[in-house]
Formats: sequence, C-alpha cells, structure tokens
Amino acid sequence: MEDNSTNSTAGRVVRVHLACRAHLPIGSSLRVTGSHLWDPSESGSASDMSGARRVVAITGRDAYTAGDSGFAGGSLGIGAPNVVNEVEAAASGEGTMTPLGRDVASPENALIGVHDSHAPYYVSSVEMVTSPETYPIWRTRRPVVLVLTDKKSKRESVDDMDDDDDDDDNDSTVFHHNYRYLVVTPGSETDSAHGLGRFDSDSDMDDINNLLNKTKISSGSLSALNNFPLTSNDNGGAEFPVALWENPFLSEQADDDVMEDSTREMSTYSASGSSFGALTASVMGNSQRGKRQIVLEDLPYRTLNIDINTASFVRSENMDKDTLEFTDDGVIIDNWNGHNDVTFDAYRLREGLRKAYQEKATDIAADGDSDMVIDTQKPRKRIFIVCYHLPVIVSKDPETGEWMACWAESILARTANSAFVSSFDPHWVGTCTTSSPIENEADRQALRTLLASMDCTVLFFDEKVRDAHYKGFCKQVLWMVFHHVDLLDSRDPAFGMDFNATSTEKYTDGTLLDLESPWDQRQIVKWWEAFNLVNRTFAVEVTKMVQPDDVVWVHDYHLSLLPRMMSEEEAKIGSRLTKKIFYLHIPFPVSMIFKEIEFGATVLEGILHADIVGFHGFTDARHFLSSAKRILGLSHDSLEGGLLGVKYKGRTVVVTMSSVSVEPEMVDAVMDFPTTISGAAELKSKHSGRAIIAGVDVAQYLSGVSLKLATYGRLLQDSPSWRDKLVLVQRCLIPGARRLDEARTIREIRGIVSHIKSKYGDGVIDYEEVYGSSMPIDQRVALWRAADCLFSADVRGGLNMMPLEFVFAQKGKDSPGIVIASEFSGVFSILNGALRISPYDMKLTLATVDRALTMSKQEREGRHLRDIDFVSSSGSDKWIQGVLRDLFDQTESLGDGEIDSEENRSSEGKSVGAFLATAQEEQFTRLRSKSVISAYKSTSKRVIVLDFNGTIVLKQAVDSYLKRDSAGSTMDAPPTDVINSLRVLCADPKNTVFVVSGDNKENVEQAIGHIPGLGLAASNGSCFSPPLREGSSYRTWLALDLGVDWASVEGVALRIMAKFTARTNGSFIKRAHSSIGWSYYSCDPEFGSLQAKYLVIELERELAAFDVRFVNLKGIVEVIPRKLNKGIIVKKILRDVAARNNNAGVDFVLCMGDDISDEKMFTSVFSFVSEMNEDYSNVVPSPPVIQLSQGTLLASQPFLLEKPVLRCNNQNEQIYAFTVSVGKKESHASQYVDDARDVADLLVELSSGKRASFRRGTEDEMHLMQFS
Repeated sequence: MEDNSTNSTAGRVVRVHLACRAHLPIGSSLRVTGSHLWDPSESGSASDMSGARRVVAITGRDAYTAGDSGFAGGSLGIGAPNVVNEVEAAASGEGTMTPLGRDVASPENALIGVHDSHAPYYVSSVEMVTSPETYPIWRTRRPVVLVLTDKKSKRESVDDMDDDDDDDDNDSTVFHHNYRYLVVTPGSETDSAHGLGRFDSDSDMDDINNLLNKTKISSGSLSALNNFPLTSNDNGGAEFPVALWENPFLSEQADDDVMEDSTREMSTYSASGSSFGALTASVMGNSQRGKRQIVLEDLPYRTLNIDINTASFVRSENMDKDTLEFTDDGVIIDNWNGHNDVTFDAYRLREGLRKAYQEKATDIAADGDSDMVIDTQKPRKRIFIVCYHLPVIVSKDPETGEWMACWAESILARTANSAFVSSFDPHWVGTCTTSSPIENEADRQALRTLLASMDCTVLFFDEKVRDAHYKGFCKQVLWMVFHHVDLLDSRDPAFGMDFNATSTEKYTDGTLLDLESPWDQRQIVKWWEAFNLVNRTFAVEVTKMVQPDDVVWVHDYHLSLLPRMMSEEEAKIGSRLTKKIFYLHIPFPVSMIFKEIEFGATVLEGILHADIVGFHGFTDARHFLSSAKRILGLSHDSLEGGLLGVKYKGRTVVVTMSSVSVEPEMVDAVMDFPTTISGAAELKSKHSGRAIIAGVDVAQYLSGVSLKLATYGRLLQDSPSWRDKLVLVQRCLIPGARRLDEARTIREIRGIVSHIKSKYGDGVIDYEEVYGSSMPIDQRVALWRAADCLFSADVRGGLNMMPLEFVFAQKGKDSPGIVIASEFSGVFSILNGALRISPYDMKLTLATVDRALTMSKQEREGRHLRDIDFVSSSGSDKWIQGVLRDLFDQTESLGDGEIDSEENRSSEGKSVGAFLATAQEEQFTRLRSKSVISAYKSTSKRVIVLDFNGTIVLKQAVDSYLKRDSAGSTMDAPPTDVINSLRVLCADPKNTVFVVSGDNKENVEQAIGHIPGLGLAASNGSCFSPPLREGSSYRTWLALDLGVDWASVEGVALRIMAKFTARTNGSFIKRAHSSIGWSYYSCDPEFGSLQAKYLVIELERELAAFDVRFVNLKGIVEVIPRKLNKGIIVKKILRDVAARNNNAGVDFVLCMGDDISDEKMFTSVFSFVSEMNEDYSNVVPSPPVIQLSQGTLLASQPFLLEKPVLRCNNQNEQIYAFTVSVGKKESHASQYVDDARDVADLLVELSSGKRASFRRGTEDEMHLMQFS
C-alpha cells in the first residue's frame, strides 16, 4: 500500500494489494472482490470492463455459448452483453443484456445482467496471479482501488448538498475494507499430484455428494450456477463448479442442520490447503426440498483495517505478530479457508454478537403468544397517526362551559381490546371540529389538556387559514381532481368552484363563471399557500415529538405534502428519524386529470417522500403509478410479497393496497341496542307490505343520488306492479364541506322526489335530509336490519363503509339483503356477493334492481356468505397491522409486527448480507463541496470530466409525458452561471476540463463549443475535440478507430429505423460519428418504450454480422460499436494528462454523470488509478486516433500519439478521485448528488469560492410568508 498522507481524507485514493496462500487445481485462478468498486482491470469486453461476467455465470445454461464443453472464446463463454436497456433496469445501474445472435423475444434466451443490491460485494472481483517461484502465494495483479468518503452527514438536506459544520468532519482514522476470495475453476479437476482433495474412492465421492445434496447455495444473481454440480470424473477425481467461494465456517453454520458428523469433518479447513474441494461455498445441483439454503451474500467476509492517514495496515492489540505473514513488500498474507486468519476477526466478532442477539430474541418469542412479539424490557414502538381531523367528537356543556370528548366512529379511532393499541404506543395528531366555537386561548388550552389525556395532540389554526386550506384547496381543488372531475367538468353548475367557500358570510357570487376561462387558476393561489402553511405546521410540530425509529402514519389528501416537509424538517435537525406511511382514503384520478392542476407534481412529490403509499384498491394504485410515470417520469417494479415499488430519489417507495371493513364488535353491540331494534320495527311497520330499498348518501353530485332516483322512477313507470310493493328509504347527508355542490344537489334531489311522489304517491319514497357527515349508528343499523336491498349509485367514490356495514347487519336474518354497488365505488372490488351496475346504464340498472328484489332465498344466502367472512374479520385493527407489516417487511423487521429499533441502529441482529449492504450504503454518501474544494486547492494536476445531459443540463425523465424541453436537433445549453464557471475552470492551467456527451459533435459544439480551454467528446467518446485555444474559434475534431464498417452498419440500420419512425409519431433519427440513434424522447413514453423494444429486436437480428451493440438510454435507441463506451475516452484523457510534463501524473479527478452510460466513466477512473505504476505489460492501449477536421493541436496535448502509461513521478503524492453519480441509485460512483442543480452549485463554488443558490427558495417556503 502506498502512503499519500494528508490532513483531508475525503476523496482520497488508497491502493491496496492483497495476497493469499491457496493450493488450487490446475487451470484455476484466484480472485478477490473489490469492495464497492468494480474490477479496475482491462479484462472483459468493452461493455463489461469489470470482467465480472467472465468470473461468475449469470442465469442458467443459456448464459453459456454453444460448444462441446460449454465454454468458448477462452473465457467462461458468457456472451458479451449486446443490449443495455435503461427503460427496464436503469435504476439498478445495469441493464437487460442479451447475447448477440439470440432471439431476445424468447424468454428462455433472456440473459439478466449481473447487478443487485449486494452485487458489488460478490460479483466484482480483481485478478490475482502467482508464479512458479511464489506458488502457492497469489497476489493481486493490480491493486484494489478504494476511495475514502465523508461519513454520513448529519445534515444531508434535500436543499443543500453541503454542510459546513465542523462536527460533521470525518473524524474516523480507520477505513474498514471488507472483501472475499473466490476461485474460478472452468472445468478443472482435482489432481493428486497437487494433493488436492484426493477424492479417489466411491465412498469419498458419496460423502461429498451427501454434503452437496444437503447444501444448496442461492443468490439473486448467482442462482443459476446450480446447473454445475460437483461430479466424479473418469480418473476418479472430482470436477468443480465454475465459481467457488471460501467458507471456513461451514461446519459451524451447519450445527443446527441435518448434516452428519462425517460430513462436518470433511468441511473443516486444513491449514496446508490440501482439502481445497472441501467446502467452499459452491453451487450445486438442482434445487430439492429440504436442502439447507446458503445465501452468497451471507458468506463470511474478511476485513482489512487501513489507516487513512498512512494508508497502512492497522494491527489490533490482540493480534499475535509472530503468526502474521507478509510478502516482501509488506502485504499481509491470507490463507484460503483460513478460519484463524486475523482478517476474519471482525466477522467472528460480529457473528458472535448476532448469535447472542438471536438467542435473546428467540427467548422473548418463546415467552409470547401473540402475533406481534414485543420485548417487554424495551419501550413499545411509538406510532404517530396524523390526520387533519382527529377521530374525536368534542362538545361543550352549555351550562358549565366544560369541554367533553369521546372517540368518533372512525377506522382511525382507538378501539377497545385492540391488539394494535396493546402492541404499540399510538399517538394522534390533528385538528378538531367542535360543536361550540373556540372563543379564546383558555378554550384552546382546555382542549389541549383534555385531548392529551386521550393520547391526542391538537393543532389550532387561524380561521382564515383553516378555511382556505380545508374548504378551499382541499374541497374545491383536490377533492374534485381526486374524484376525476376535470376543469371542463367544472363548467357544470354542480361543480362551479365556490370561490366564497372560505368566507364566513353567505356567498353570493364567485363561481367559475366569473373567470375569463375554466383554466384560469389564479384565484386558488391563496388556497395553495394556506395548504402549504398547514402542512408545514404539521411537519414542524410532529418532528418535535418524534424520536428515532418512530413511525408516522399520514392519512388522506389534506396532508399530502407532509411526508416531504417532515423529511426536510428532520434533515434540519440532523437525521432521518422516522419511517413514514401515507394512506389515501379517496380515489386517485387518472393521470390525464391529475396533470390539469397546477401543483400536481408537487403533491405527487410530497406523497413519494413516504416509505409506504397505501390505497384501498388496485385501481387507485394503478392511477397513482401512472401519474408518477407520466408526470415525474418514475417507473415501478414488482417487489417480493406482491407489493409494488417506485424508485424515487434513490429510495424504493412501496405501494400497497389493502381493504378495511367495519368494526364487528361495535356493530354487533349496536344491533342489540333497544333503539336499533325499535327503529327497525318502526320502519317495517311504517312500510308494511313493501320491500325496502335503502340508501344513505352524501348530498353531492358525485354520490349519484339523482341517477338513483331517476332509475327508481323509471322502474315504477315501467313496472306498475311494484308501485304498491316497494319503497325507497333514502337519507341524504349534508356535511357542509362543499356548500355550493350540496345546495344544488339537494335542490335537484328534492325536485325529483317531489315529481315521483306526485306521480306515484307518497308511499313509494321515504326521503329525509340529515345535517352532518353521518347518521347515528343505531339509526343506520336499524335501516339495514329493516331493508331488503341497499342501492348505491356512486358516480365517483372512494371506500364507502355503509355497504360493508349493511352486509354485516344482515347476520341472522332469515333472508339476507342484497347490495347493489356501482362499478365506480370503492366497494365494487371488495364485495363479491354484490350485484354490480353502471349508474349510467339505466336499462341494466333496472334489470339488476328487479333481480335483487325477486332473488331467491338460497341465492341471497349464497351471496351473503361470499362476503361475511371478510366483513366480519377485517376491522381496522387487522388493517392497521397489515399496513405496518408491509412497512416492517420492507425495512428488515424482526418478526411480523415490530421493527426492533436497536437492531436498526446497530448491526447485532442483521445478517451478513444486510450488514455489508448497510456498510456499503454508509460509504455511498452525498458529495460535500467543501471536501472537493479542499482537495482541489491542494492539488495541481487536475482533470474534470462532466457528462452533459442530466449533469450540467437539467433534463426531465424520459417517461414523463409532458416534457418542458425537447431533445430534437439542437441541444439545450447549460445555465449561464455554469458556462461562466466552466470558463474560469478551463482558464486555470492546472486544469484539464472535458464534457462528454452522447449527442453528435455539431450539437455539442453549438451548445458549449465556444468556451476556451474546454475539451469536448461527442457520440459517447467516439470523437473528441481537444481544449479550444484562447482566441480560436475553430475546433479540431479527432476520432477513435473502432474497427467497424460504419457505412454498412448505417445502411442496414437506417432502413429499419425509418420504418419505425413512420409508425411512431414524434420519433426521429439522429446520426452521429460512429453512432446512429432513433429518438422517442418526445413520443408518448409508454408507446415509445414499446416501439423501442421491438426496434432493438429487429436491429439485433439484422446487424448480427457486425461488431455492434445497442444502447437504450434517455429515450434514444443507439447502435454503436461494441468496443465503444465513455470510459475509453475518459481513460485516454487521463493517460494524456498523466504523460505531460515528463510524466507528472494526475493528482485530482472529478468525474460526474447521471445514467448507466456514465458508469463506464467511473470505472475507467479506477482502472487508470490502478494501472499507474503497475503491470505495464498488461495495459491495453486506447484505440488508434484519426483526425476528422483540419487544424493543429497544442504540443502539450498529443492526442494523435498514443503512449503507454509510464511510471508517473507523483507516486508518493496524494491522489484524489471524486466519482459522482447525479441522482442516488446503484452506481459504481463513490458519492452522489441529487440532480444537475447540485452540479451547478459545485462548479460555481469551485470557480468562485462562493456558495451557489440554484436550489434556494423552494416554492412552499415562499408561500409560507403569505399567512404568517
């Protein structure tokens, strides 16, 4: 290891050599994982620079090319990846790969790329070599490259990627490098001459196979290796699987399994290495039931402790120095399967703690008998239930003035004998509505005290703010949009926006007709400002109350900005404290309607800051996912357990669907109330001799009451026999939330009721209006008990509990009643026994009502039985536990119900894979500009490489339907401040600055080609222009000769692309040097993506004879040479700079990019650092360079003369490498920023030394002042 000491460590490069003693079979080779960095070597293809696929098979036998032995081309035969598809797999950092010449439409031939959450620990590997003189000591051919990063900042705010607080400095002096060894044995056999195993008897082979039959290795990306069992050969030896991983602790891991003693003895490690075949973690035969699962992520790991100041190996106090072995140059020597090696100390210690932790958890579980096991020695987990309206009923005694409160009838209210309440510590936060006015601070304080005794925190708002928030934005904007009412519908008198809704005076005008057009939303700005203020107030107050590992459950659309604002508040105080759930209890609209509201994207982003987003039905979840895709460009994936996940800002937001029913105990009790029994009897007596159709609806247009009444009137008209045998008992609720809508709806309903009564008599309708949001439960249940049918005709509706309550209330009746449910209601997909209608189809509805009334007793009972089990067993308690279980399952929960907070804060209870994943995530930190500036100022041979689109230019997601920019024939230019910063950086003679783009050179030059001193690379680096001389206006363009007959490729590709262009509106063809692309960026995202998939299939078939590959990135399908990637040009730039000034080298690299094509830039940086002063004979030169345009080059930039990397003169100097992903996602980069605005901030700060403000003054913060 090389020492480059400095006071600042963030971004510093440490190059680590490793050595291992291993007696391997002939033909095998040893490799070592490269921590979170992929292999920085030249092995592998251009599209797989890491060579990972040459080390580990990917999926099944189809991963191997044809051949007698199953291997081809001097490698494992893994076909070079031919297609990179960002549409399906960009978020993971890798794409869907297909071997050249295969039919990609055939599922059995699909080849899934090697990349998952743990892949960097066991797929990436670095080659190790030996020689006859040093065997069996193996040593890394080139060093493993590690980059030290800042530890997790306590203030990693979404508004600020930097933090100047001194207490956040990285004060740790030891870097823990975790690694594993693996052996690649392509068809190798044991050889007695080397003393390897000597499995030369049938009994020995039986013992081996006995072990292997009981041990199966599984992993997300390596599971397919199970097609390669350990088998005997003709010489009596054993053939080994392709990849073997050391596991000296296999016998310990098997103690609790059914492995026999003799097998355990075979699995122990021999210090001499003579028992290599024993029991590495290898992949065996086809899966069989009863086999023990060994997950590769959980295999033992080694740890090398590195002093970040001296870059030297750190010896702990308990190490026996006499037993340590080192190479001549001071590299510690490990032993293959050496369980006593000091590098396993950290693993042994952590495993001991984990086992003790598990034993304790097992003891606790053994003592419990509930579904949710709680450690009584620890405080119960706290859950904050945040809803705008607290589920309480508050009243004031008119005589004494004393305030009283009780729990309301709500799924959010505390219920008796609740397992949820007994298992968790719930606390409610919200506002309250009172029957008497709150007159002064004394009233407010009395309510705070009263509700605090019920575990509630009440918030109070000024009447103006409260009305603008609730009656204004919530009810006049969001409610209508969420119920699929678009702005054109708003022209209907029933939906005219009541702009006086927030006034305490009687409204007189202010409907939508007062506006110049239905799209003029100027008058709702004040409501939006109040909406922001209320959500921000909730966020501040809740954040004050929460503690680490608390759960915050936000309910309904009134607080849809709260998850984001809470994240911002938590960032201000130091860390992400809570897990967040957002649950919507009303419908979610189709994306076309949701896009109409001016603040729709902000509302979506607010919701997506939750960890779980819940809906009562799949239709609503589907609409939400569609809006996320078409408005924000976010795609979703399926997760384990039937959940869906949306990638947002580097996190997976889980989308869940679950239904809730009534509280069975409460309804059961109410059914026995005297008032309920007498009420039902009175209704039956009042309407004696008539069948009763019941209906209870809110008096609003979308409840469909008018359609119901019109259908009922038509039934009486068409079927006179029903006039004396039928009555509709209709109750209309008037909550006062949408006064204009309610007034007009009531007026219309009264007119229809009056008409029907005048025509058919008073006995056919029993109509009443009830002021308030609900009827008393005893009156409702009385109606249900008396009724023969419940008729619901919702035009748009969320989850309505009344049909569920009706089904439950039919228990014990001789002939259960039937539910008629609208297909537009929330219960449509819940009640399987209901009769389903479209309220707009009057003919079908009439037939359905008649069927319900004449249905046989047997069919009624059958339909009731379909639903009663769900309705009786799915109360709020079970629903709450189900949602929490979804949350905990996605956050590595302990048991079914409780996240163990201590487990989440420490590593004791985590598996090896989870621990390593956490360690990796902790190393992948947000870039802090002060660390970059510190390194920048202390260095003098600097290289800055920037991607263009998405990095220095903010681009919208390809999947977004409405794009504010276009990707046509011209490029967008970076902001003026970024251009000015690039000018300053390029003017510094210590800097070499390049912008690398996938676009053609004409567009790149038009956008930024005028900047003196700036180097350009276009077409993914296939052509490039050295930095422009000061005062010169003409650029010299060079190109890499990649050995492809491009004219022939274009001839074939253009014909196919032209056909797809004609079929796909908005698409066009883009031609560049060594690249031809088909852009669907401006098309409908779903149709364009679909067409792109078929285009790739056809291109691959027709271009199979050419050495090309296909890239689907940023809405463009490109055909490029197989060898081409951005990493080639980046390495060439670095080599050129290093060779200047008598091989002065490079001491600072800043490389930033935003998508999968930029990953090769990151790996090329590490490859360059690895090859410096190392292994010159194996360095692969860059492709030859040809000149495309006239001009001369600076003498200091000999791009036309490729030179091998020489020994640089700065080998003892500090080297800093900042590889930065724009957007937090799986990446080979060492750090990340959020988006192009953070890149702009950094460039401005680097050039001027001043803090930039591209992200200052968020929209909601500007609105807060309006009501302050």
